[in-house]
Amino acid sequence: MNKMTKVETKECPYCSGKGYFQLILGGSETCECCNGTGKKS
Repeated sequence: MNKMTKVETKECPYCSGKGYFQLILGGSETCECCNGTGKKS
């Protein structure tokens, strides 16, 4: 069993470390989970 540890350099799981989502219709949207940093908070 692994304990969850906070690691600052881990990438955000929702945007894969990019900091934004690519929209289907074009353009991009800032990831609300990491506020565009691409890092897991």
